[in-house]
Amino acid sequence: MANEKESTMIGVIILDDRWHYTYVNEYAAALLGRCSADLVGKVIWAEFPLAMRYACYEQFHKSFQHNTEVYFDEYIQSINQWFQVSAYPFEGHLHIRLHKQISMEMSFLQERTAKMYIEHAQDIITLTTRDGIFRYVSPAIQRLLGFEVDEILGIHIFAYCHPEDIEALRGSFMEEDGLFLNNDQGIMTCRFLHKNGWYVWFEMNYKWMLSEEGERSQKLCIWRDITERKLVEERFVQAQRLGQFGSFERELTKNYILWSDEIYRIHGLAPQEQMNLRDAIQLIVPEDREKVGLALEKAVRQGKVEVEYRITRADGELRYIKTQIERSRTDSNRLIVRGLMHDITGHKLIEEELKKSKANLQISQEIAGLGHYSWDVIRNELQWSDELFTLLHIQRDSYTSQMDLFIHIVHSDDILKVKEALREALQEGSLDMTVRIIVDGGIRTIHTMAKTTYDEWGRPLRVFGTVQDITLQKQTEELLRRTEKLNVAGQLAAGIAHEIRNPLTALKGFAKLMCHANEESKLRYFQIMQEEFNRIELILGELLILAKPQVLAYQLHDVIAILREVIELLNTEAIISNVIIDLTYEPDLPLVRSESSQLKQVFINVIKNAIEAMPTGGNLRIIVRKTANHVAFFFEDQGQGISEERLPRIGEPFYTTKEKGTGLGMMVSFAIIDEHQGHIAYQSKLGVGTTVHIQLPASVEG
Repeated sequence: MANEKESTMIGVIILDDRWHYTYVNEYAAALLGRCSADLVGKVIWAEFPLAMRYACYEQFHKSFQHNTEVYFDEYIQSINQWFQVSAYPFEGHLHIRLHKQISMEMSFLQERTAKMYIEHAQDIITLTTRDGIFRYVSPAIQRLLGFEVDEILGIHIFAYCHPEDIEALRGSFMEEDGLFLNNDQGIMTCRFLHKNGWYVWFEMNYKWMLSEEGERSQKLCIWRDITERKLVEERFVQAQRLGQFGSFERELTKNYILWSDEIYRIHGLAPQEQMNLRDAIQLIVPEDREKVGLALEKAVRQGKVEVEYRITRADGELRYIKTQIERSRTDSNRLIVRGLMHDITGHKLIEEELKKSKANLQISQEIAGLGHYSWDVIRNELQWSDELFTLLHIQRDSYTSQMDLFIHIVHSDDILKVKEALREALQEGSLDMTVRIIVDGGIRTIHTMAKTTYDEWGRPLRVFGTVQDITLQKQTEELLRRTEKLNVAGQLAAGIAHEIRNPLTALKGFAKLMCHANEESKLRYFQIMQEEFNRIELILGELLILAKPQVLAYQLHDVIAILREVIELLNTEAIISNVIIDLTYEPDLPLVRSESSQLKQVFINVIKNAIEAMPTGGNLRIIVRKTANHVAFFFEDQGQGISEERLPRIGEPFYTTKEKGTGLGMMVSFAIIDEHQGHIAYQSKLGVGTTVHIQLPASVEG
């Protein structure tokens, strides 16, 4: 493609089958406001996440999936221009061209009178493409839906439509066998998203504008807000469905109220032709009578009012009532008030239960140390629960709802991990991550789990998750790990003492011999003594590594070298127990990003357990090989084995199969392997032996 002759006024972009930029010419880069070199190798949807709402997202996927060339119009907001875009797949890549600028075909805007009307109209006036892309939106969009005009241009109309109304709206755009299903003009109702998150009902009058060839080219729509009308309709439908409403009427000059049979039932009374006003008032809870009286007066003055209050039924039961009152006149010009009375006791009880449940949830989250958050992917807005502010010791006035700014409180060493985890969450649908944050100058460790929701096109909309502060837990684990190191060191002391005693005995003997030896013999004795001193120094150094607290430093390590050091350290104990350790491994094993002292501790725990499982001796085979993207270790002993019911409990604190064990060694080992993003598993059969399988991620750098 780079060899093709390109016009300087045509943008050219090439993407591979994983949506990475492989080529961007200078004109296309300028349109995107970026540099070509900065885009190559990057994922288009990660670099321009808002583009997932534009026509290009759907059209590019269509071209790849159906192996066909597509043409569509796209709006580039940064330069306020429209472009004709073509995309076609070729040899596993998607070739994209941004053609000449499109002029807005809106001749009716050229007339001054029409333009003034459109710009100042109370209703929203829109112009969409044949496929439903907004090409023009009148300023009324800001007042009715909260969006700026630039936020709407270039977006597909379905992106803002309520999911339940999309099919109906789609019908006005669809065609079969070249013929459209709907007329060239018509009226329909649908709900559209407000910028603050709710939906607004509109009555849409539409008319298709035809091209010179007589084909539909653009769709002109006038949107009128009918939310209030819809709310009244929905209330009435709901009341009918529930079957718990009745009507009443009162003539202001008369001292009685006419009730429907349903209202008598709500009050627990037998139906009568008319109810004395005083008797009706007596059924209202005394604390609410003044509120009802004021609502009645307001209805007479203003024409309509709504009020909630409580009544005490004839059987003593308390009920919650919602009443709508409206002023009216009869045919004889008499002033009356009519209304609907609705028993909302069930709703109130549910509301109270929800309040209690919410309070209990808050208490539970406080006890469990949990908080929750919601990330709006489209708007890049992050909302935190009150518990999360308390949990992380963050003041609301210092909080920002932008995800990018939140990243600033993440520990610098974890930022890359957080960004990668967020990308995976958008692609895979879930998130499970432990990360460090910096709050009030201190470092805290949090664990978060989340799920991603998607729209019908598979685009990520929202990530909802929980957060737990595990700082104390991590500190406890680290303390336990250090304690276990000292415990292991103590257990090794006896074996190491035996190992040191042998060279010390030799040193004593050669020291006596040197007193009477000639010069040649002294030199030979000195060399032997020096080797014994080096042996003692090596053993003591290994013991200090276990006993001294280590600063975690993950680096690339040769795991075979680490394993050999551990085997050499434990070989004396193995020989005493008549155990032969056999190590075999594949050549050219990849390096592993790890903390060497921690891996040593794991290997020591596993090998010591294997030796102790063979009190009468046996063979311990250690096999290391590469599997997929991991390095796998197999420790196979010929010991007594572990029963099936005990295997699942290995790794639990204080659970052990040893008479004097604590179970902490394997618990720490499991935690270390988990921190290394690895896996550890046990297989065993009584009387045959046990195999410990450990997997660690292989480093791509190695």
